[in-house]
Amino acid sequence: MAVNPTIVARQRELYKEHYKRLYNTCLRIVADPMEAEEATHDAFLKLFAKMEEMNDNAKFYGWSRSIAVNTAIDRLRKKKIRFESIEKLPIVEEEPVNEAELQLSVDKIRKNLMLLPDGYRIVLSMRLFEGFDFEEIAMVLNVKEVSVRSHFSRGRQKLITSLNVNR
Repeated sequence: MAVNPTIVARQRELYKEHYKRLYNTCLRIVADPMEAEEATHDAFLKLFAKMEEMNDNAKFYGWSRSIAVNTAIDRLRKKKIRFESIEKLPIVEEEPVNEAELQLSVDKIRKNLMLLPDGYRIVLSMRLFEGFDFEEIAMVLNVKEVSVRSHFSRGRQKLITSLNVNR
């Protein structure tokens, strides 16, 4: 089968344009640079295999993000990510957050986010960085929405606590 130079050029262009964004998306989920790189390359392979289906460049951003998130989560599933059982824990109401406290450096937040347990890190990343709503996160992770909300709330509290401790 002959390789179409136009398709190869388009793939190269898309790779250069979107690699960093998709790598960072995967890194926030898997918390390991080597795993993130592997997940990113796997995501691009999936994207390129189905590129003919994506004719709308405006939708490529969301489509590629979704593929990267699902690919990174699939890699974690192979490692058996653990979500804490919350069935017997009281439901935590979201507390208002002091916005001034959250104006910390992005690098410090990312560093502390990577230190969180998988379940908290994944939910926080998907919600805050990738823009997924709680229902979408629950569907992707195959868990109950109440579990996602609880992980988000507890993960956010753990992140805020670790940021305050590491000041």
